[in-house]
Amino acid sequence: MPLPTGMFDTLRRVVEDVSPDSAVVKRVTPTSDGHGGWTDAETTIATVACKVAALGATRPSESAYADRLQGEAGVEITLPAGTDVRANDRIVVNATTTYDVVGVVPTRTYEVRKRVVAVLIQ
Repeated sequence: MPLPTGMFDTLRRVVEDVSPDSAVVKRVTPTSDGHGGWTDAETTIATVACKVAALGATRPSESAYADRLQGEAGVEITLPAGTDVRANDRIVVNATTTYDVVGVVPTRTYEVRKRVVAVLIQ
């Protein structure tokens, strides 16, 4: 059954309203160094609201990414729907805490939020 017109926008606004933190999504891309070689450059992809939550054993995203977490305590970061974020990106939360994205939780039929699994960079 399709959702009523405007419902997606309402649900997306609710997700942003309950997201108390700020996230900067960064991506490392190879860039020419001007001398025939390459260097890694970090590019800001998006600055959005977010919510960070500890992963628990009962969350499906925990077991799906357990091999990539390699024993580290993971977190689930919720971002607005449509946010461009990929595995191996970095997310800086509130300009103080940096996470490596280990995976993006697959979108269901309706995307009202984007969820990623990440680990804290020590």
